[in-house]
Amino acid sequence: MFGQTPIIPRNGHALVVGIVARISGGQNQKELSLDDQSDHAKEVVAEMYQGPTEFICIATKGKGERLDRPELAEVEKLLRSRNLDVLICEDLGRLVRGAEACWLCGIAVDHGTRVLAPNDCVDTTEDSWEEDVLSACRDHVGHNAHTSKRLKHKLMNRFLKFGGAMAREIFGFIVPDDATTYDDWQKDLTLTPIIREAAKRLRATLNCSAVADWLNAEGVPVGPYCRNKRWNGSMVRRFFGNSVLKGMPGRGFKKTIKHHETGRRVSVPNPKGPNYREYPELAHLDADEFDELNAALSERNAPIKRKHVDGQDPLFGHPRKRTVFPGQHARCWYCGRQYIWGANGLTENLMCSGAREWRCWNSIGFAGALAGQKVIEAITSKLYQLNGFDAQFRDMVLNASKEASGGLSHRWTKLRRDEEQFNREKENLKLAIKTHGPRPILEEVMAELDARARQLVCERRRLEAIQGRPLNLPSSISQLRDALEKELGVASVKSPEFGDLLRLLVPEFQVYLVRLCDGGHVFPRAKVRLNLAGSFEDVGRVPGIQELLSAEITLDLFEPPQREQIRVMAVQLRSQGLILREIAQKLPGRPSQTAVGNSLALQTMMEALGLASPFVALMEPPNDYPKLRRYLNHRYQFKAIDSFKQLSI
Repeated sequence: MFGQTPIIPRNGHALVVGIVARISGGQNQKELSLDDQSDHAKEVVAEMYQGPTEFICIATKGKGERLDRPELAEVEKLLRSRNLDVLICEDLGRLVRGAEACWLCGIAVDHGTRVLAPNDCVDTTEDSWEEDVLSACRDHVGHNAHTSKRLKHKLMNRFLKFGGAMAREIFGFIVPDDATTYDDWQKDLTLTPIIREAAKRLRATLNCSAVADWLNAEGVPVGPYCRNKRWNGSMVRRFFGNSVLKGMPGRGFKKTIKHHETGRRVSVPNPKGPNYREYPELAHLDADEFDELNAALSERNAPIKRKHVDGQDPLFGHPRKRTVFPGQHARCWYCGRQYIWGANGLTENLMCSGAREWRCWNSIGFAGALAGQKVIEAITSKLYQLNGFDAQFRDMVLNASKEASGGLSHRWTKLRRDEEQFNREKENLKLAIKTHGPRPILEEVMAELDARARQLVCERRRLEAIQGRPLNLPSSISQLRDALEKELGVASVKSPEFGDLLRLLVPEFQVYLVRLCDGGHVFPRAKVRLNLAGSFEDVGRVPGIQELLSAEITLDLFEPPQREQIRVMAVQLRSQGLILREIAQKLPGRPSQTAVGNSLALQTMMEALGLASPFVALMEPPNDYPKLRRYLNHRYQFKAIDSFKQLSI
């Protein structure tokens, strides 16, 4: 029987009793319960022993399944000290809600401490104490599991049945204080234009931080339950991933699993997927628009972990944060990786990230400010070169505006052709399934067709949305030039906004290395593809205008050596019969006779090699240049990005 064996203090004069009291810390639990548990334990001990007693109470708040609670280590230390006569808790669930309670009871028995749990009728002086402890642990674990299943089923049933168990209110909705279901929610119509504009910007940039900056600049408030009072990238991603924006609140997106080593429960995606209810009156965004946006964001964020896959930086092509141009936009021509700020100890320079990872030999950096200035000059020069195409540009925009389809006829034709091909492939797949039955490869084809179907639906929705809208394009080259010069003039070269604009105008920025044909230093040069209409969303509505406003140019991201700077003038003066000393006196800056001789020797080598330019591109690291000997290190292993497409140089 429980508690029948008398208690004798091991020190001979006072009984030392350890009391464990615990509450989970839930909403309806009060700390007064800890005192109740301690009083209960003292009453049990008083009935069994009437002599002097010393109590050591360990009272805490925490989940009973957690094995990394510090009080458990304190209990174990107390048991191993051999100072305790008795360890008592109301029930073993107050100690540990799991089989680990049996392990602690075993330590107590080994060190001469008696364990009592009156509500579980556990007394380690009984021969059957292990069986009693395991039985009590089974009951406590089963109670947790049954309660969890009951609550989850009840809340999901209420949600599916009448929209109960609703989530917390988010930005864009009005929820009365007495609301109990989603039927009580209302869409705030005044905020719909803001949400739609933010969604449009997010779809264009796929940069949540940029949209957060815009929302903060516009003074848009966050949701009523947000701890942060200003938008950030994570909040924007969570907000636009909430299906209530398309009028379909959901439940069951996540489930919890137990990590048995620590007893923690972690949240993971629900493999069965969530359940939804439709409330069209709550939709701020069209369902197709919402799905397309989140599919694009998921694709962009899929490789967000820093672990490399096949040598590729998972953040390749999409910066996690807003950076100054050309950071995280320029790419190495050799390996395809991004250029990042901080090159060989110079914070204002950029270098290939692959060189840092011993995956590329191109460790030569370039000045970011110089690159930005060169790009601006190239854009301005190209804009003025387009003056001769002004009439052609006007006619193209005017013809597209007069078309009944609003300049979208070529896109409609392509869409219908793609839809017809998709329907044929779909019918062929159905026939294959009927003939051969389900096969793994057919499932892969079905997944590809589903993805294409979503793309076709999104393209049709976009065309239908803009078909009746007038073209938003400059009517002439001069208007285009004025608009771009205004945008380039407003933003600071070192601002993220300037970088956002240039990434639209410069979709490709690839850096390679060149060297004078007579040897010497290695220099960075960029192959750049310009898209002067990149900041206008309707450019795709005018056939041929994209090609007219695009160009590939070469930019030198360095200052040429002295012998190249004076080469042309030196050759001209030499043709007049002047000697080196006389040539040096007539050249700007008064270079030395040695410099003049080197420039003439460079010209001679160019002619011998049949070169029009003294610079030659490097296809591999030169053996005579110490700064590019990274490939000799044992850690080096060149690995290019498979999906990277090089521009011709």
